[in-house]
Amino acid sequence: MKVTNRVKCFFLMGCIFLIACNPLSIDTFDRGTELIGGTDSTTADKSLESGYAPKDHWSGQWRIINIWAEWCKPCWQEIPEFNQFFSLQKNKDIKLLGFNFDELEKAELLLLKEKMSIQFPILTQWPKGWVMPDIKGLPATIILSPDDEIIEILWGPQSLVSLNQAMDNASKVIARGNK
Repeated sequence: MKVTNRVKCFFLMGCIFLIACNPLSIDTFDRGTELIGGTDSTTADKSLESGYAPKDHWSGQWRIINIWAEWCKPCWQEIPEFNQFFSLQKNKDIKLLGFNFDELEKAELLLLKEKMSIQFPILTQWPKGWVMPDIKGLPATIILSPDDEIIEILWGPQSLVSLNQAMDNASKVIARGNK
């Protein structure tokens, strides 16, 4: 009987190992896109409070994704403008997110976010389902429509005025397309 229990235990452990290592099972339990800080405090979404945004969290919302790097001097210059834009957009359907061009690890991003005084959420990886455009220079700012379409890519440092103007223009493009 002891041999049978050992065999059963070994078999069970093997099954658990295979399930855990199966790359197809990862998407089944995917919590979404991990964010670092600056989550939207206006939502009661527990997954955001824990640092994750579900796959469909931004569906139906405009997104502005600022792509930056530590070595990019203009990126540093525009951070206060993005922080101000972020604080003004908290109750609107426009979400501002950052993405590090060098795709640093989470620990490095946490330190850099503090060093650069970034107040808006930073994506730790590019979300599945979003088209990653070819970035030819930094800083780059992507305007994504509520249906995940890239409406515009803004090159160079942005200001509060240029971000608001870009969103006005993007809204007009979508409105014309719906007529």
